[in-house]
Amino acid sequence: MLTSFKVNLIGACLGFVTVGFGAFSNPAINPESHTCPNAQTIGGQICRGQVPKEMPEEAWGQFGAVAYQAAAEVMRSNNAEPQPLTEIQKEYLRPHFGDLVDRVEVVYNATLMEDWVAASFKINVGESNAQVYGNTIYIKKEMKEKDFEQLVLLSHELIHCQQHEELGSLGNFGYHYFKEYKKAKENYRNNKLEVEAFDFEKEFAEGLAQKMPGSYRPR
Repeated sequence: MLTSFKVNLIGACLGFVTVGFGAFSNPAINPESHTCPNAQTIGGQICRGQVPKEMPEEAWGQFGAVAYQAAAEVMRSNNAEPQPLTEIQKEYLRPHFGDLVDRVEVVYNATLMEDWVAASFKINVGESNAQVYGNTIYIKKEMKEKDFEQLVLLSHELIHCQQHEELGSLGNFGYHYFKEYKKAKENYRNNKLEVEAFDFEKEFAEGLAQKMPGSYRPR
């Protein structure tokens, strides 16, 4: 699950501002004075936190490319070092994900971000149990390697890791995730990247229930 995070475009995203705002006619923002471009331009509106709801999908995608990279940095700074999946977890997940399970890392007891929001760009999915940035999964609870629910949760997040690898970078994933969210009329569950993850999660849970009788609770 990708939830949202509160980030100031002239703060956490400042290091990415040249790349991110390039999509908005490349407004020149002075990092020292934090001055904004003309208020009539898209970049000027974003700088002032005044992004109209009718903002095009492409603009959402370009912002997502910036914001997702900034979020990954924030999450790394605010949490403990990640650890690899355990051999037991890999045993359950490898048949579906192959050697991806050897590349993914997990942080347990993680501090998660509440909202992805900067200006009007916001994805709000309520309380999140896990978030993924690249190949690092952040889980709110402690590690329980044989726990049915946590294995199902990992299967969902591994789909996002898989999507990230297919898209090739943090920026590309953020671009497509935000663009698809806008395309889905800002409905989190209808985002096609989430549809894929939730569909697989259900399939994985049903299969896992055969190995752990009595554990499956349909969602």
